[in-house]
Amino acid sequence: MKMKVDLSRGSLVTDDVLFQVSCKVRSLRDSTRASSEVVRSMPDDLPYDPRTFPKGLWNVTGTEWQKDRKFDPDTFGTVKIRTDAWQMVNVWELDADGDYRRETDRKVRDSGYLLHYSAYKTTWGCIRMASREDAELLAKIVEAALKRGEAVQLEVA
Repeated sequence: MKMKVDLSRGSLVTDDVLFQVSCKVRSLRDSTRASSEVVRSMPDDLPYDPRTFPKGLWNVTGTEWQKDRKFDPDTFGTVKIRTDAWQMVNVWELDADGDYRRETDRKVRDSGYLLHYSAYKTTWGCIRMASREDAELLAKIVEAALKRGEAVQLEVA
């Protein structure tokens, strides 16, 4: 099964179902992130300025439901759809107060990119589904494909 995301159009299509999505990231570059709101890379836990979901062809690796994992439903909705997406990002140096100071030339791999609903309009780079219901429907489509033994791919353009 293949899901196709067009970030510029805000769409995700799979199995002839069209979903509205977004990927608005609060960032230092556009002055929507305060210097004290430090985000850290996964898995290396180094400070970086978040980026949009990386373009390319990725695998969907599973789902996690809030009722089982007890994550914050305002941030992640009722379900997280996991991917193996990753990208290289620049590490930031922090000042004595632990705030962003300056971007360095050092690169680090960042992963953990998801598809999920959020009560907030922005994410740390994840693809945000337009509603909880859309996220739940997509998760059920993904789970059914994975249960049948199908590879589930996510093409992001």
